[in-house]
Amino acid sequence: MKSKSSKEMAVDESQFELKYCERCGGLWLRPAGAEQVYCSRCEPEMAELPAVVRKREKSKKLKKTETNTAIRNGQYDGLDMDAMGGSL
Repeated sequence: MKSKSSKEMAVDESQFELKYCERCGGLWLRPAGAEQVYCSRCEPEMAELPAVVRKREKSKKLKKTETNTAIRNGQYDGLDMDAMGGSL
């Protein structure tokens, strides 16, 4: 008796990836490339919550010239800018 080769067999292959639920932390499989982030138990509960809308706040970062002026005026007296990861 001959066995069928892999070319002759019609195989339905699906690819999955291991994902953790971003709500409960449980592990589950989802189709590869899917954007689902919650498991099937948490998905309905999260769908009931209102969508989160965040507004971007303007950065309060000083411009380089403002920083240099502040240093000359003594506003940054005693701060070690290199130690803090800053640069001038």
